[in-house]
Amino acid sequence: MSTGDMLFGRRTRQNHALEHATVTLLSQALPSLNASARSNARGFIIFADLDPDDVRSASAEALGRLQGGEAELAIHPNCGTNLAVGLSAAMAGSLFALTALRPRTRIVTMAAGSLMGMTVARPVGTLMQRYITTLADVADVRIQSVRRRRFFGRWVIEVVTESDAG
Repeated sequence: MSTGDMLFGRRTRQNHALEHATVTLLSQALPSLNASARSNARGFIIFADLDPDDVRSASAEALGRLQGGEAELAIHPNCGTNLAVGLSAAMAGSLFALTALRPRTRIVTMAAGSLMGMTVARPVGTLMQRYITTLADVADVRIQSVRRRRFFGRWVIEVVTESDAG
């Protein structure tokens, strides 16, 4: 069992990879797409008012391409992992700044911590995606259903997956 599987679970990581690949393909087809998405062990939800047939087609293509070895589709530049890494680094820098005795040193250290967070967010977030939060090995994954539904007054698309592995 990998570190990523222990932290997030194999199915969630696979669905996260499929979510990224699907959103990437949808974004290419619909350049003005404004969406966010969340994955779990059952599949993923795209928070956007989309045609379920478009999502079904994009997710089927995404799954096929991931199964065909296009692992880079599992990595997305706007993933929340990048944001979490950047905020964590900035917070660590800010907490460290609080240990400084002089106010000017605190301010400079906080600014440096924020800059560090912005600087490391994407490269470290990409590594975290690659090895911890996504899993591009989706050989055993199938798309079970794609449906549009209301979620707290907004339209969302739910993609449910299944796997031979459970």
